[in-house]
Amino acid sequence: MSAQTHPENRTQTFNRSPINGANPMTHMTPQNTETQDLNTLEGRLAARPRMADVIRNTKGMTLVEIMIVVTIMASIMGVVGFFVFGALDEANKKEAIIQIGNYEQLVNTYYLTTDPHSLPDSLEDLATKKRLAESIKPDPWGTPYIYKKLGGREFEIISAGPDLTEGTEDDISSKAKE
Repeated sequence: MSAQTHPENRTQTFNRSPINGANPMTHMTPQNTETQDLNTLEGRLAARPRMADVIRNTKGMTLVEIMIVVTIMASIMGVVGFFVFGALDEANKKEAIIQIGNYEQLVNTYYLTTDPHSLPDSLEDLATKKRLAESIKPDPWGTPYIYKKLGGREFEIISAGPDLTEGTEDDISSKAKE
């Protein structure tokens, strides 16, 4: 595309390539905007940059700018992720405590409804023998709860916790809350 300026009539002619057979376009652009009165519509339009000039002078983002934006976004996601996963761990611990409390109540109900009074041999007995629960779900980390009879009417229900290993300090026990 080539541009030719005609100073006598202040027009700029753009010649298109004859590929599509288009006629030359003319666009009225005053050459000297200092003499235009900004109170008139023509003066204000002349003072504004033409859209073609704006598009031509606009540059895209550089690689460095993009890298800075990506780095900022990654930093924000790292901080947010840290707190989200921390909250998820706390939610899992609270869920395990609630499930252990529910299973304790079911074991006590089992004890009171059997004649002679006895504790179940396993948590699965709550679902199979007395139908007190539909099923015994695993803890929030996917491992089964550990049920121990301690003698008499005493028992303990344990979740292995986030490390999935029994006997470590992150275990959650029904006896720990007493």
